[in-house]
Amino acid sequence: MVQTGQPVAETSTTSDDVLVVDDLRVYYDTPRSVVKAVDGVSFTLRQGQRLALVGESGSGKSTLATALMGMTKAPGRVHGGHVYLTGRDLLAMNRAEMRLTRLSEIALVPQAALNSLNPVIRVQRQIIDGIIDHAEGEKPTKEELNDRVQELLRTVGLTSSVARMFPHELSGGMKQRVAMAIATSLSPKLIIADEPTSALDVVVQRQIMETLGQLQEGLSASVILIGHDMGLIAQFADTIGIMYAGKLVEFGPVEAIFENAQHPYTQALIQSLPSFNHRLQSSGIPGLPPTLANLPAGCSFNPRCTFVMDTCRVNEPVLRNVGPGQSASCHLFEGDKE
Repeated sequence: MVQTGQPVAETSTTSDDVLVVDDLRVYYDTPRSVVKAVDGVSFTLRQGQRLALVGESGSGKSTLATALMGMTKAPGRVHGGHVYLTGRDLLAMNRAEMRLTRLSEIALVPQAALNSLNPVIRVQRQIIDGIIDHAEGEKPTKEELNDRVQELLRTVGLTSSVARMFPHELSGGMKQRVAMAIATSLSPKLIIADEPTSALDVVVQRQIMETLGQLQEGLSASVILIGHDMGLIAQFADTIGIMYAGKLVEFGPVEAIFENAQHPYTQALIQSLPSFNHRLQSSGIPGLPPTLANLPAGCSFNPRCTFVMDTCRVNEPVLRNVGPGQSASCHLFEGDKE
């Protein structure tokens, strides 16, 4: 079960905890103000769990993924918190330690595979470079590396001929499969997939998600899937975290979220999905996400919320239990027991 709530100390981790994110804060320094892109996010992910982080653009999802990978760059900075991967604090690692941790323990499937692949290097060389650069111990032989490349390509549903091709010779779906082959080349414990189906047609989207699920199961790894498509995510994830303006506003099992969403923003996201049974009832979310450099007072969702109260415009809500394994950050639940 994925858990959220108060900051978690390192000593509270268990053998099943793959990732513990403890009060993570990632800020961007701008001439106008400090932008709080990720502001106090905490959750625990266990082995084999599939967590989806959902929200509109600018909600902090990709910034969170970048911080987990140790790739935050100026003007961004990790302002506070801890990220424990199997008990080791990623944020306390130096560059050499983090380099060896990437691919071997935590790996990223990027949003834009074409931009992440070198256009002038063949696929095989790119996969091998990742293995050599991030593996510890004795380096594999050339024959072992070639065999590993072929095995990885087969695992993601590509033929051996792809190894000799350049990225521009591949379709969008094939590029994304190569990115998944690289990400899983050293059998990581955690795979972060940042909108892996972006710009792909619906048939290829389904194929990519099926391949990602097969890879995850084969490695007994955990997955954090970042995306916008609630329908696609509902078919893949077992737990959903809803992000808005840098914060988790709802968190819980996928069945509970879709059957009984508690936060008004989550409800609006689900209602915006098209439905074959109620085609005329889907609706968009009014207004726009707030500018992180100038957030409204109180609850950041209050200008768009149909249930807004006076307290919403003044006081910021906290994440609290609203059901079995389900938490929401809304003043509607202030009278409930935590």
